[in-house]
Amino acid sequence: MGFVTLEEVIKYAVKREEDAVQLYTRAAELTTSIAARKMFEEFVAEEMGHKKVFSQMDLAKAEQYKASKVPDLGISKYLVDLELKPDMSYPQILQFAIKTEENAYQLYKSAAEVTEDPQLKKTLEVFADVELGHKKRIEAIYDERVLTEN
Repeated sequence: MGFVTLEEVIKYAVKREEDAVQLYTRAAELTTSIAARKMFEEFVAEEMGHKKVFSQMDLAKAEQYKASKVPDLGISKYLVDLELKPDMSYPQILQFAIKTEENAYQLYKSAAEVTEDPQLKKTLEVFADVELGHKKRIEAIYDERVLTEN
């Protein structure tokens, strides 16, 4: 994946958010857990909000963005990749979501590291930080509801 312009980055990020909306909508449909369904419906609303923010992103907004300072639990390092399936358990759905957000974070982070355009770099860093925030939120839920209860 080679981003050349800010417009390409924004178009890709918007598409990725659309994909996330579909993913979490599907996860909500597949789960039999009422709590999981509610959580994924909240993720759908959040991803739709991010899509709107990403589609309206420009350099001025990227420059004003402040990175979050939430500690990374690092749970994603110890999880294996899973395929989204109808019979997934609540912990498996959370695991799938964590890995999805981790992959998006790594993608934007890597792209930011290799670009020489400072505007593009800053925008990619903002997008990476947003995805890291998603991952951290889901990891906190996983830690609270899965690891703590087992």
